[in-house]
Amino acid sequence: MKNGIKFMLTALYLAVFIVNVSAQSPDANYVPKDPITDNLMTGENTVLLVIDWQSDLIKVVENIDQQVMMNNLQGIIKTANLFGVPVIETTIGVNMTGSAPTVDSIKTLINSDVVNIDRVSLNAWQNKAVVEAVKKTGRKKILITGLWTSGCPTYTALDALKDGYEVYLMADVMGDATTMAHNMAIDRMVQAGAIPFTWEGAGAEMLRSYTNPKAMKGLKIKGGFVEIMYNHFYPIAGKY
Repeated sequence: MKNGIKFMLTALYLAVFIVNVSAQSPDANYVPKDPITDNLMTGENTVLLVIDWQSDLIKVVENIDQQVMMNNLQGIIKTANLFGVPVIETTIGVNMTGSAPTVDSIKTLINSDVVNIDRVSLNAWQNKAVVEAVKKTGRKKILITGLWTSGCPTYTALDALKDGYEVYLMADVMGDATTMAHNMAIDRMVQAGAIPFTWEGAGAEMLRSYTNPKAMKGLKIKGGFVEIMYNHFYPIAGKY
C-alpha cells in the first residue's frame, strides 16, 4: 500500500514538473541586459557614421568588389534603421568643389530627417557639426563606414578614440584603391584601440536573441533582421 501511494505521489510530481517545463516560454532562460550600459552593441548605445559614399570615391575602390561593398552598406544602414541606431551622414567637397553627393542607392535608405553634413576636412572629427551630431546622440559606441579606408575613416576613428569613444570598424563596409592601403589602415586603427568587425556581426549583436521582436518584424522591413540577412548577407556569402 505504502509503495503504491509513493508511486502515485512520484508520478504526480513528475507530471507537475513536466507541465511546468513545457509551459516555459522559449526565452525562459534568456538573461536580458541594460541596453544602454551593455558592454556589447545595442540599438540604444550605438551610432552609425556614414562617411563619403560618393560616386567619385566609390569607383576607385579595388580591395573589395564594389557591388558587394555597397550591398554591405545597405545592409548596415537597414540594420541601423531597424534597431533605432542614429545615422550620421557626411560627405566631402560637395559644396566647395562640386563633388557628387551621397549616391542615391544609399541616400534613399537614410531617414529623411537626417541632414547631410558636408565637409572640407578629410578628418570628419575636425568638423564641428559631425562631432556635435555624435555627442547629441549621447552614445559612446561608434560604427564607422567610409571611403577611402586609409583616409577619412582612419583619421576620424583615431580622433574619436582619443576623445573616449568606442570605435567599431566595419571592415567590410570600407574600401580603398589597393588592398595594401585598406589593410594597413585597418591595422593602424586596431593598434590605436579600434575594434574590427563586420556589418552582419554588428546586426546580430544588436539582435542578441531570436525572441527579439525585431528578429522577424520591423516597421519598414516587414521581415526584420532575418529579411535583411536574407537579402544582403546570404547572397554574397563567400564572395570576400
